Amino acid sequence: MSQTTQDTPSFIANHDEVTAPEASPAIWLACGVLLVSLVMLVLLAGRGTLAASASTRPLAEKACAVLGCSLPLWRDASAFRMLEHDIRSLPDTPGALRVVAGFRNEAPWPQAWPQLLLTLSDSNGQPLAQRAFTPEEYLPQGHPEVIGAGQTASLQLLLREPAREAVAFQFGFITSPIQ
Repeated sequence: MSQTTQDTPSFIANHDEVTAPEASPAIWLACGVLLVSLVMLVLLAGRGTLAASASTRPLAEKACAVLGCSLPLWRDASAFRMLEHDIRSLPDTPGALRVVAGFRNEAPWPQAWPQLLLTLSDSNGQPLAQRAFTPEEYLPQGHPEVIGAGQTASLQLLLREPAREAVAFQFGFITSPIQ
């Protein structure tokens, strides 16, 4: 034995004898399965968050198609566009107003029907009356659960005229938050 080998402490190995441990193919397969499972769990658990973003919703839809899960409905009030609207007094019914309106869902996906917010104002722009109408109030019975992408809808409501004269009206849309 040489002098150098004897002076080397026993916990320092000879570099010529050191070999890296090798993982068997079963270990690599198990790691791959665990990684895929983790990704699937993250997608499944976070599907509501992924579905709420326009940039990640297509990924969530594809993941749910594979996993057999469902996504919450798309909800974007700003994607609804009023196409036409009119409010008129009914000559044969004093104190009554007929509201006629049409709107379109311009979102890239079907979404839940919005609430329709109607505000009546006086000549100074001060609101006289405001009310949100639910889909059950402005749609016929048996309507579909969602309004499709690009689909239009028409509505007609009969209202009681406010005590003061309303000269202006404004429509808006409200969607409930994703649950």
